[in-house]
Amino acid sequence: MSIGIICDSASDIPQAYTKKLGLVEVPININFGDKVLKENIDINGDDYYKKLVSSDIFPTTSQPSPGDFEKIYSAELKKHSELLSIHISSKVSGTYSSAIQAAEKVGKGKITVIDSKSVSMGAGLVIISVANHLKANKSTKMADLVKLTNELSKKSKILVACETVEYMKRGGRISAGAAFFGGLMNVKPVIGNNDEGEVVSISRPRSMVKALSFLRMEAERHINHQGMAVMQTTESFDSRALYNSLAGNETVKKDKKSKSAASTDNMYVGEVIKAQFGPAVGTHAGPGAVGIAFIGDLPKK
Repeated sequence: MSIGIICDSASDIPQAYTKKLGLVEVPININFGDKVLKENIDINGDDYYKKLVSSDIFPTTSQPSPGDFEKIYSAELKKHSELLSIHISSKVSGTYSSAIQAAEKVGKGKITVIDSKSVSMGAGLVIISVANHLKANKSTKMADLVKLTNELSKKSKILVACETVEYMKRGGRISAGAAFFGGLMNVKPVIGNNDEGEVVSISRPRSMVKALSFLRMEAERHINHQGMAVMQTTESFDSRALYNSLAGNETVKKDKKSKSAASTDNMYVGEVIKAQFGPAVGTHAGPGAVGIAFIGDLPKK
């Protein structure tokens, strides 16, 4: 008797973690005109962003079909007695709906599908935490895993700082007029998830320095961190700077007697995962985008 964990490629979990934790990933579809590519199978992240910049065709993404899920569910039910399938927000993708349809057809009550209400590593951190818990506690019941997943999902936050508004305009996320004035004012929009799982505008700083500062302050405003990741679309100084500033905290010892800044009290000292945004977010965030995801509690007022 065992439980297997299924996720989708839009959670942007690095391949090293999917292999280490035994996660099974259902790829999303990337559409360049009539050509359909499977993420992480037909094309990897670096090649995708090269194509995004060079292609005259603006790509779109689409969720895996119920049939895609049926194949994977059927195969994994031969290895496990139950499956826990955790996916990106149903507010931004039809992936959750496809998973539900497939589970009802082939699951026979053995598949539990959960909407993480987040995207990219906002969902990825939840999946990694649940998988680590299951790995350390192999006798954990499905009901306990579902409870843990929902608790972590409520605490999961993702913020993305976009270096340019051009790709939001090309993807129809904002109007040409808004993009023009955004570029004119050098706005670096920060987007993120709300409690309902929608991706919304969070802030509009006027430089990437201010945007990255905002990301870090938002993370450090939270307490009781249970995971953190820094994401990028393409390699950049900004992503390296944010990652190094957060990953370096692991060597810092907190002084509970100190009356110094709150950022020290709230400092995250665990592993910071470095990940790459996949097409689901990266198509609209564009090259140079940097993000942070974390699981944590808001401070009590």
